[in-house]
Amino acid sequence: MSVIDFLFSWQIVLKPLLKMIRRLFSTLIADYPPAGEFLPSAPSNRQPSTGSGNGGADVVPPAFRTSSLQSLSWLHAISPCFPVSGDRIEVIREPGSFYNTLLDKCSVAQRRIMLASLYLGTGSLETQLVAAIHENLRNNVQLKVDVLLDFTRGTRGERNSKTTLMPLVKETDNFRLSLYHTPVLRGLTKRLAPPRWNELLGIQHMKLYLVDDTVIISGANLSNDYFTNRQDRYVMIEDRRLADFYANFLGKVQEFSLTVGRDGATRLHDTWTMLPYKCAQLEFATEARDRIRAYYRSVMDEQRAVCERDEAQHADTWIFPLIEMGQLGIHHDSLATKQLLSGCLAGSQLRLATGYFNLTETYMNTLTNECQAQCNILMAHPNANGFLGAKGPAGGIPAAYSLLARKFLEMLKSSGQSHRVELLEYERPGWTYHAKGLWYYLPDSSLPNVTLIGSSNFGERSVNRDLEAQICVVTNNATLQRKLETEYQNLLQHATTAETELINRPVPRWVRAVVGLFRNFF
Repeated sequence: MSVIDFLFSWQIVLKPLLKMIRRLFSTLIADYPPAGEFLPSAPSNRQPSTGSGNGGADVVPPAFRTSSLQSLSWLHAISPCFPVSGDRIEVIREPGSFYNTLLDKCSVAQRRIMLASLYLGTGSLETQLVAAIHENLRNNVQLKVDVLLDFTRGTRGERNSKTTLMPLVKETDNFRLSLYHTPVLRGLTKRLAPPRWNELLGIQHMKLYLVDDTVIISGANLSNDYFTNRQDRYVMIEDRRLADFYANFLGKVQEFSLTVGRDGATRLHDTWTMLPYKCAQLEFATEARDRIRAYYRSVMDEQRAVCERDEAQHADTWIFPLIEMGQLGIHHDSLATKQLLSGCLAGSQLRLATGYFNLTETYMNTLTNECQAQCNILMAHPNANGFLGAKGPAGGIPAAYSLLARKFLEMLKSSGQSHRVELLEYERPGWTYHAKGLWYYLPDSSLPNVTLIGSSNFGERSVNRDLEAQICVVTNNATLQRKLETEYQNLLQHATTAETELINRPVPRWVRAVVGLFRNFF
């Protein structure tokens, strides 16, 4: 009998131990602020808003009242709306183009650069990007640069994101480095959890890149793989109001993040008084949530007024920012995503993508029982998974995703819905896959009318642990629609149907034994 077989046969002994370990790392703390409603709830998908009543709170542009977009009018009730011209939006398709665009724009930025990512890598491409920002700061005293990273990931190892950026921190007050520290990592867990493991509890996962009035929203981090051979998505928007919104939003997140001083030590923001790992979790989470909610609601009021102006009535594209901060009691993106999935009309098409297949039970149930669209779900083949070959338990993560996908396939079959939902896997020699989001095609449309793009993988972590940001883009602009369709078709070039391989793909017994206990950690 092998060691694995022996351990598997002793599950009855191991499971209580595993549960105890999981409890140590659990984020389901009783004193979290209740989720409640982050913003006003949306009206029923089946009964779209007409723009009357409720004191103007549900005012929507004409395009959402009389056209095929009427079924999406509920978006105006749950998020600020930024009307733009679709011609001001570019869809970047390759990681090299993403890097070059970021490098070029940071080199000539005039007023502001704000970069929010999980981490900044330490390779030559990352060093070149930092050098370009550094040079621009030296030549332009008007330039302000803010970088927001995750504390645990950004300080991992002797050479890390923080050490890479310290020369800029030391040289000028025009550069600020902020590190978000989850309030869940504290006490014994903070002292004992080793690097990498401490990242399981919760991280800053948003990927937002602002340069002057340009916003790039993506799922890509600032590191070599994401600049070369790790496929992701990247949308660039030229719009001052949207850029101002995200600049102020990131400023709010910086308020409850730690600021790195010239001596390398971290301190509290000038407007914040609570260390995330020492104060009461409830107090920290409630105050952070209240600041974000107050800001969001104020912007909703401002943007309703903007949407009523004459120039906004001629927009052909509408952007709705969505966020998720489950540990702070903010569930916004997940509620909007569920409503979008459940509101898919008969005769429509839905294309969903995730680098890591670990859909929440809510999303899987919605896709199975409420969604009326014909669906494709694109995910990473184990050979294109970034955890392939990882040391220790992380090496079993690709198999865990395969197991979860197989269980979803079985769920579809038992519900009689397998004819409507197809699973696909991305595999490209020498590349890994990290693209996520969705493309929604209204009935009788051959081009996408809606896309979601951002940092969320639609999984347990995205909803309950990490800070996430997405945008929902609704468009009638034919040029932008064709760009989004080309983007998706380019991903499909490296995709194959997954059903047969999923059914036959071996999954180690130890992975099957623990995946149910730990699925909300990956």
